[in-house]
Amino acid sequence: MYGRFLYAWPSTPEYRPLSNDADEFEPDLQNALTALIRLPSEDADGMFYSKTISLSPDAVAVFEAFRIWSDQTKRGLDGHELHWFVKGETTALRLAGTLAYMAWAMARSKPSASGYDSIVAAMEPEVIDKQFVAAAIRLWRDFFWPHARASLRQIGLTDRHKDARIVLRWIKVRGKREVSAKDVRRHALAQRLDAEATHKLLDELVKSGWLKKHTTETAGRPKHRWEVNPKLALAPPEEPEEGEGEP
Repeated sequence: MYGRFLYAWPSTPEYRPLSNDADEFEPDLQNALTALIRLPSEDADGMFYSKTISLSPDAVAVFEAFRIWSDQTKRGLDGHELHWFVKGETTALRLAGTLAYMAWAMARSKPSASGYDSIVAAMEPEVIDKQFVAAAIRLWRDFFWPHARASLRQIGLTDRHKDARIVLRWIKVRGKREVSAKDVRRHALAQRLDAEATHKLLDELVKSGWLKKHTTETAGRPKHRWEVNPKLALAPPEEPEEGEGEP
């Protein structure tokens, strides 16, 4: 379901002291939302019916340019980013329709419209014009897409990224300065990976600079430890879980 969300971070509002005064709602906005709610969605028999609204020729041209850009961009993506990105074309169309109907509803709600303007304002959109498609594409590409990338990177682009983030978070929370493969596999990953996959994950963290591997020769099998980058190990250490730190 993550691919169906439009992620966004609203700007932090300025501080305002507590007040018993309620903000007054904009009448035009209330009227517009009421007009949208009252749009008929059923036929004479009470059955749901759909209505087809086409793009204008100019809107089609703008949308095709967006599709070309999307096709080129998606080839450089992978994992969750790719799965979210490929829904962009249909999402942009839905946004364009939403913007067109919002503009219609706002125009319809203005009491100042008269004559021809009032007749036009009362008519539902028959086509989606270029301006709404362009605005929807700009909204999706310049706002929702960057925010989606940030959100998806928080959860991990792939299962491999997820596991790496879990391990790094576990190291940071416990203030580890050094870890063993057994620590990581048993406590950080709850034995979700086998020994071979755990070592591959640790090797990737070494390549990315988060860990540094040290090997100590013994009479038996060499002992491997991974030193943690000081930039990560900033949190104070917690009490170790049972069995942590064992060789």
